[in-house]
Amino acid sequence: MITRTSFRVVTICLCAICCASCGPRMRTQPSIQPYERAMPQMPTGTVPTRGDLSAFTLEQSRLTDNPLPLSEKNLRNGRIYYNYYCVMCHGEDGRGNGPVGQGFVPKPTDLTTSGIAQLNAGQVYLRMLTGTGHEPVMDQTMLRDHRWPLVMYVQQLSKRVPEESSVRTREEAIEERQ
Repeated sequence: MITRTSFRVVTICLCAICCASCGPRMRTQPSIQPYERAMPQMPTGTVPTRGDLSAFTLEQSRLTDNPLPLSEKNLRNGRIYYNYYCVMCHGEDGRGNGPVGQGFVPKPTDLTTSGIAQLNAGQVYLRMLTGTGHEPVMDQTMLRDHRWPLVMYVQQLSKRVPEESSVRTREEAIEERQ
């Protein structure tokens, strides 16, 4: 009789434990979902110096310069990255006439305008990652090492620097070697 009673008590306890652990608490536990909370603001006057910061405020973007030196190598890399990330929407010459971009509303920005030429590197960087049609895709897909050379190349598109013609794509360099 004691064994039968003990068995019932143990069975009831096990059922109670199982029911208590499988309740709705597992489905309703608190967690932070993507984009549920705003990023904390950076302290006033903070300016990125290494180019590895993906998001900064509009004020910080006005104070930020490209940490990379203007060089043929950086422009060449920028053009390669432009062809990888941007050409389908902004077009070969940066005028916003790429084949994919024609279906967008609004149309992609013409990167050769004086409005783009007046932006500093930090402002181009910020708009490149968070501008209309870019958020949050470009921030998540563009490698951090590719960002500043690409900014440099986009700035050269708007300034129409003569050296731009000497910047070759990867395909042009491969053809030249063969």
